[in-house]
Amino acid sequence: MRYSKMSLLSDSQIKLRLPTELKQKIEAEAQDAKRSMNAEVVARLENSFNFKKLEIEGSEQTILGPYQLMDRKKELSDRLVHAIQWSNYSNAKELKYSHIAERLGYDTAEIFLDWVQGKQEPTFSQLRSIADFLKLNQDWLVHGDGYPTPNSSFDASGIPEQDIPELFLTQGITDHEIFMSEVKKIHFVRNISPEGELLIVREYKDERVDVLQTRAHISTVIGDGGRRMLQNFARLWCYLYNSPHRNAVYSYLLKDEKFNQLRKLYVHPLSILRTTQTSFWWEEIWKKQPSAHMAQLYQEQWSDWLSTTHVASEGVLQNES
Repeated sequence: MRYSKMSLLSDSQIKLRLPTELKQKIEAEAQDAKRSMNAEVVARLENSFNFKKLEIEGSEQTILGPYQLMDRKKELSDRLVHAIQWSNYSNAKELKYSHIAERLGYDTAEIFLDWVQGKQEPTFSQLRSIADFLKLNQDWLVHGDGYPTPNSSFDASGIPEQDIPELFLTQGITDHEIFMSEVKKIHFVRNISPEGELLIVREYKDERVDVLQTRAHISTVIGDGGRRMLQNFARLWCYLYNSPHRNAVYSYLLKDEKFNQLRKLYVHPLSILRTTQTSFWWEEIWKKQPSAHMAQLYQEQWSDWLSTTHVASEGVLQNES
């Protein structure tokens, strides 16, 4: 008896015993996808082969590789949910997916709900429009690159006339240029640690934010390079304090846990800053004779406050001489 090639390649049948709860989950997913339960099971089994396994040296165990092929719809769904939560950290009124759909010109919220639930994949241009509306980093939402908000670096040069345009994103330092800048506020954030690491949060007039990493340690736990960096920032703070834009500058002291959340951008920066009491250390640290009240205030949080102000003020005095 001869068998055709088609008959040799026909689908095989197997009997499969499933726990009741798992069977119910598969049925529900199949119904949502508008396909048979058999098609749902086959699709999930086929998709499991998209995950590569890496052998751990000296072990028979395997783990999922870092460059495994992931379900893009699921990835985008997770990022869209995160994007809405991220934006709501800084919004007075809760933003819902229906608000976004309406503002972007869709007749109903159903298509956006399908994206959030991972049923459909939005186009690149649709994702970029959503990111623009939510004031988020477009490449993060589209590709998962970087962070929800831009993250770059800044180090004071010791020449305020150069540093201020970089901070405020202007060509020069005239009062008019700073006033017309897209930057609304500059937040200097010091870690309450012996090293006193420094971050800068830049807040824009259109509600965007970005975070600037620095190499500065605002403390005396520093070498010669750290000393110069501290004094460079002291000159910048002195200049800003004596400018008309003093009210656009704020400073904070954060405990290590919150500081790291801010540095790693786990949550919206303003959600941390708006729940943290402002400090005035940036206004005092560069002065030759800082306020005695400030020293008493920082006694527990900043053990080397007085010696740090001494080092910082030296840089300002050298600049004036």
